[in-house]
Amino acid sequence: MNFKYFFVLLALSWPLCAGANQADRKQSELDALKQRLQTLQQDFRDNQAQRQEAADELRQSERAISSAVRQLRQLDGERQRSQSELQLLTQQADDTSAHIRTQQARLAQTLKGAYQRGQGDALKLILNGADPNQTARDLRYLAHLSHAQQAMIETLRTDLAHLSVLQQQATQKSTELAQLQAASEVEQKKLLVDKRAREQVLQKLSVQIRQQQREIASLKRNERSLTQLVERLNRLMAQQAARDAERARAARQAQQRETQRGPDGQKRHPVAVNTETPVAFRSSKPFSRLKGLLHLPVAGELMNRFGAPREGGGLSWKGLFIRAAQGTAVKAIAAGQVVFSEWLRGFGNLIIVDHGEGYMSLYSNNESLYKQVGDRVQPGDAIAAVGNSGGQPDTGLYFEMRHQSRPVNPLDWMK
Repeated sequence: MNFKYFFVLLALSWPLCAGANQADRKQSELDALKQRLQTLQQDFRDNQAQRQEAADELRQSERAISSAVRQLRQLDGERQRSQSELQLLTQQADDTSAHIRTQQARLAQTLKGAYQRGQGDALKLILNGADPNQTARDLRYLAHLSHAQQAMIETLRTDLAHLSVLQQQATQKSTELAQLQAASEVEQKKLLVDKRAREQVLQKLSVQIRQQQREIASLKRNERSLTQLVERLNRLMAQQAARDAERARAARQAQQRETQRGPDGQKRHPVAVNTETPVAFRSSKPFSRLKGLLHLPVAGELMNRFGAPREGGGLSWKGLFIRAAQGTAVKAIAAGQVVFSEWLRGFGNLIIVDHGEGYMSLYSNNESLYKQVGDRVQPGDAIAAVGNSGGQPDTGLYFEMRHQSRPVNPLDWMK
């Protein structure tokens, strides 16, 4: 029920002599309402303290998730390198096997020839009465042939041993990669379960706090209405006409505020949509010369304008919130060096890139951070993954650009 309309009708219908008693009753209601308001505000402060504890737990979980995703990304790179090594080992093993087959064929042909000639070839040459010079040349040839056969046998043994080593290395590399991949996936699933549990706690507390905030606001409005009513009732006999006009004006203002405010919880609509993301490019220009040539770090819906007031009033947007799907790659807008890569209260997993000349770009609320402090990045490099860390209700990226620590409008730097 609208208190103001009710009290206007009530005041007009009562006799003027009942004003004092009505003022006393409303004063008692006002005192009870103030007591209720104080209790609710204390509950609100207690819940905020609990939310702080939940946010600390969420920070630990999200930092662990970021580390796990980064490790999986590194493991994937190692797996690709190892896969290349495995392919190389397999090729070497195939080449060695082919070489072994060739050596076996040549050795078999040589042994077959020796068998057909018999085992007494050298003695027959000596005793057959042939020319001594020819006999000597034939004996040297037989010795050379014997040495060649022995060398072929040794080469064959070496190739067989090398082939066995290559096969063992390939098997060991495959087993090791499978074990590491399985262990990492199990750990990530465990961490994701822990993160969801903590997010549920934080969400539950956030819902309760929003409900209490609405109730507190409602109670404050009711308190003001009752206070005004008590004062008006005390002046009822002398200021009846003026009071009626004031109430009518206040009712019109309240109706206008309700009309302007719109339904509670109305879904926010994007102010623009970004479809372009950074691509790799080489440039010797300093960062200040790149104005108007860059792209936003992720494709998605721009939910605010730079410098516009934030919800709740008192603050303005110093960057852009780009709503995007979880896990989407966040790309560096230009070359630079990572100077911060850590969880920060209110910003979740945050990464900051220094571009020189006092210019920095900030990427926050990420699910995971791919780069660490000291890493060099190039335009278009994937440096993080989109998320909603830090208690952000929407999934997306909060992006800022700063020069000498002062925020600048990112859209001024984009194509």
